[in-house]
Amino acid sequence: MEINGNKLLLVDGNSILNRAFYGLQGARMLSAADGTYTNAVYGFLNILKRYWDEEKPTHAGVAFDLKAPTFRHAAFDQYKAHRKAMP
Repeated sequence: MEINGNKLLLVDGNSILNRAFYGLQGARMLSAADGTYTNAVYGFLNILKRYWDEEKPTHAGVAFDLKAPTFRHAAFDQYKAHRKAMP
């Protein structure tokens, strides 16, 4: 969205993080010295940088889902019921 020369980039953080983790899973898994997987962070930042370079925004925001149940869970008990948990 661009208004008066300002361009806003909004990103669905959970979607990008999921894509980054599972998209790199077939490749070499990256990890920290303690064994914590870091490929999701690496992939997330690469995807975010690519969006930034392509869109050249003046402002950006990244939103993530809440860990706690939301109104969607209350309205539909099967909301995301079959989704794999994030590692």
